[in-house]
Order: sequence, then C-alpha cells, then structure tokens
Amino acid sequence: MKQSFSLVLLFGLSVFAFAANHFDTKTARADKSKSFISYHMVHPLHSWDGINKDFDGIIQYDDKTNSIIKVAIVAKVSGFDSKSSNRDSHMMEVTEAIKYPTVTFVSSSVKDNGNSVEVTGTITFHGVSKQITFNAKEESSAQRKTVSGDFILLLEDFKIERPSMMMMKTENEMKMSFSVEFPLN
Repeated sequence: MKQSFSLVLLFGLSVFAFAANHFDTKTARADKSKSFISYHMVHPLHSWDGINKDFDGIIQYDDKTNSIIKVAIVAKVSGFDSKSSNRDSHMMEVTEAIKYPTVTFVSSSVKDNGNSVEVTGTITFHGVSKQITFNAKEESSAQRKTVSGDFILLLEDFKIERPSMMMMKTENEMKMSFSVEFPLN
C-alpha cells in the first residue's frame, strides 16, 4: 500500500518535473506541517470531522507570474483521523481502504482569478474517477503559496454505501476542506 502511494506521487512528480524543465516553470511540494485535508460528515444524531495531514501534494507554477498551472494531491484514506477509532475503522470499512488505499486529485486546468483560483480536475476515490470544479482562495508571498477552500462530494457518486448508526444513515454529502502551503524555491 505504501509503495502504491509512493508510485502515484513519484509519477506525478516526474510529469511535473518534465514539464518544468521544458516550459520554464517550477514545482513546489506541500509542507505537511502547515497543511491539512479534512472531511465533514453529518448523521441525524451528530456530525464530525476527519483530518488528514499525511498526504503529498505538488504544484507546478509559473515563476514569472506566480500563477499555479497544475496541482496533484494524493492522500491515504487511512490517514483521516476523526478522534474516534471506531468511527475511523467503520469509515475505512465502507470506503474499502484496503482495496482502495488512496484518494487522488490531478488538475486539468487552473484559472487564476486574482486572489482565487478556479480548479478543474479528476478526483479518484474508491476506484471511481470523477471530474470536479471548485474555487479556492490563494495567498502568495515570495517564500510561500497557500491554497485553501472546500467542495462537496456525494458518497453515492463514488459507489460508497453511506455509513449508518442506529439504523440511520449519514447524509450523502461529504464536505471536503483543505489548506495546503507550498514553500516556493
């Protein structure tokens, strides 16, 4: 499982490195100590968040305009922590984390809108790939670039049976939030 996680990231890095060498762009890797991805789920009796700091992400950016060109993220499904080992185990069961250990996102376009970006790309979760578009806030300095935002995924779109407790299922919506910091070269 760790090997496939590394291979996905290595592939993404090599594609970006190739592009950077041929198009005068640079790449930056996420600083895990200052970044997170989280999900928010709602059940009729309570709601909760699961946070993941065990992921890898890279961006390709234009050094002259400081604009993001591409982004790739890969996260271990088992890396999400909701502060309840029983709930985390159940989430790993319904997402079949042993069979589908990672969730990945690779952009196909990034449109710079000043202090925000519109990102379109493919997310692969539970073996299902789906194109999504979302807006994210972007903050930049000479030393770093931070991108944050959120978007909604529907569990049933990814063929995931909604978790249940006391014979009541969670809502189908899973709100994904993120804040990722990239140190710039």
